[in-house]
Amino acid sequence: MTKLGSELIDASGNRIRLDRQLASGGEGAVHSLEHSPNLVAKIYHQPPSPQTVQKVAAMTQLANPKILTCTAWPTQLLFSPESRRPVGFLMPRVLESQSIQCLYNPIQRIRTFPNAGWKFQLRVAKNLVAAFDEVHQTGCIVGDVNQSNVMVSNQALVHLIDCDSFQIPWNGQQFLCEVGVPHYTPPELQGRSFRGVQRTRNHDLFGLAVLIYQLLFVGRHPYAGIYLGTGDPSFEQLIAEYRFSQGPAAQSWNMQPPPHTPTFASIPDNVGRMFRSAFERGSEAGTRATTQQWLHVLGQLEATTTDCTVDPGHTYWNGAKSCVWCEIAQKGGPEYYFGVGTDSAEFAVDEAQLQVIEQRLRDAGPFDFPIDRKTHAPRTPPIGKPIPDELDEHQLTAIILTATLGICLVAFPFGVIHPAFAIIALFAGILFGSWLTVHLLQSPWHQEYRQRMRVLAEQERILRHTEKRWQEVVQSYQTTHAQTTNQLVHDLRTCRDLAAQYQHERHQLVSHAHQLAFQRHLRLYLLADADIPRIGAGRKQVLASHRIVSAVDIDVVRIQNIKGFGEVLTAQLLEWRTWVERQFQFDPNAALAPAEKRKLNLPFRSRQQQLLAGMATHLQRLESLLPSCQSELRVMVPALRKAIQSHLQAKADFEVMSDRQMRWLPWLHRRR
Repeated sequence: MTKLGSELIDASGNRIRLDRQLASGGEGAVHSLEHSPNLVAKIYHQPPSPQTVQKVAAMTQLANPKILTCTAWPTQLLFSPESRRPVGFLMPRVLESQSIQCLYNPIQRIRTFPNAGWKFQLRVAKNLVAAFDEVHQTGCIVGDVNQSNVMVSNQALVHLIDCDSFQIPWNGQQFLCEVGVPHYTPPELQGRSFRGVQRTRNHDLFGLAVLIYQLLFVGRHPYAGIYLGTGDPSFEQLIAEYRFSQGPAAQSWNMQPPPHTPTFASIPDNVGRMFRSAFERGSEAGTRATTQQWLHVLGQLEATTTDCTVDPGHTYWNGAKSCVWCEIAQKGGPEYYFGVGTDSAEFAVDEAQLQVIEQRLRDAGPFDFPIDRKTHAPRTPPIGKPIPDELDEHQLTAIILTATLGICLVAFPFGVIHPAFAIIALFAGILFGSWLTVHLLQSPWHQEYRQRMRVLAEQERILRHTEKRWQEVVQSYQTTHAQTTNQLVHDLRTCRDLAAQYQHERHQLVSHAHQLAFQRHLRLYLLADADIPRIGAGRKQVLASHRIVSAVDIDVVRIQNIKGFGEVLTAQLLEWRTWVERQFQFDPNAALAPAEKRKLNLPFRSRQQQLLAGMATHLQRLESLLPSCQSELRVMVPALRKAIQSHLQAKADFEVMSDRQMRWLPWLHRRR
């Protein structure tokens, strides 16, 4: 046995010092090397046979830079420094990678690739095909295709390992691969011994297609469907009989897709056709899709994926009607990509934006626009229109008659002294009153007086009407401003209330998180994948027909009501469910997955966005009220100024006559 610190030599005599053992298998152990972090040494437990040495030597000759980037390909033979006999070989070290099963199996993926979604798996499928293509370009055959010989990194890089088991052609000789795993063995080789069997690329392409299928169909094997026929065939028998569970012809060989699994409606037609070419009868004739064909269609599929609008962790082909992962979960199936999404931020009210809205609200008024006649009046007060000189005589007559009438009225009470005074005063009053009346009706001076009074009244009416229109515009602005402001204040309060509503609903959801997590855990364990004693494909189909497809569906009463399932089979199923339950571990920090948080957050974010959008619209309207009102008032200013000026002129014109009338005695004195 080779120990830590042991020294070996390569073909050139260079010393290779072994470090710690990294892994060990039935054939040999893998060691790291001192001072060579990117290389490892595989050391056989027993001295290798001459054929093995020849095979590895041939592989070192076939090594090239491209194949060394995607495989753990032998690069140099290692020899014992004492005996000079081969004891192993050097190969590239595969760092920080996991078996591909840890990625395509939903249960293992949660632990080893927690952030890997379907798009990541699609990228791994492309890189896997590229690795197979590099092997085939050397003329070699992988042969023993299986889930343990493919390693995947967190960057979706793929490496093929155990390369010394490949089928290697060299100098007309074939170093065969005489081992294989039934689940990745094509139907035409099922049940046969591999001893002496020369593998072909078509055989490799079957195993490759199985791995691609498992990556795209959440770990399901292409033959792991629901068997609708009689009996209870083994899995190997289903493969040997080409009973592919997908595609339009599956019913013809008594198969249908397993429950809670994507179907061919979830992938493009050309991808479905390539799977059929690999798994249906006739594929053994060499018609399976090549690596180049797979690279082409997988590249097209990768370019036509889209992200789910409900769960950021869901990616699916954009030709599908809707998100297949959401549909499966809605129908009671597993949440395959639980916790994958990165959009898991808690909902929070956008207080900064609300404060900006409040500031804009304060800046938007309201403002008042009172009418100040002095502001719009002419700087120089108008001068009243003078009274024509010819009207003065008419005014004098009116004044004399008025004075005479006044004397008569004063004299009338003296009738108590002598009746003659009263009679004379009465007749004189009637005479001069009638004369004054006729004079006032027909006098040009009084006609002018009444005309100026009418003009003043009309200009007063026009001015008041103009001012009323001004006030109506201002009142409309202030009313609309008040209504819009009230709506904004209400929306601000509603938006801030969302925080308390969100916390309430989140608390309710978290309180049920443990049970929800437990249910999700049970749904991930499908009966179709379970290895349960006495429960084969036929009995699994019977259970599926009764809607018992995962651990969460296992119930004593439900199972015992199924014909053919007695105490023994029921006990086996319950024991399996108990084992599944023991695997459950609750993580409070992951109580709510990003998908659940997004589902919780989405209505609150949508509501906040609706409110913010509504408030933005109201603010725009509010801020447009002032310039709109100012614009309307500016249009009215000329009319208002004209009305004020006309009113002041009419008033000045009228005051010329009224002042003259009030000053009749001084005027009479001046006339004399």
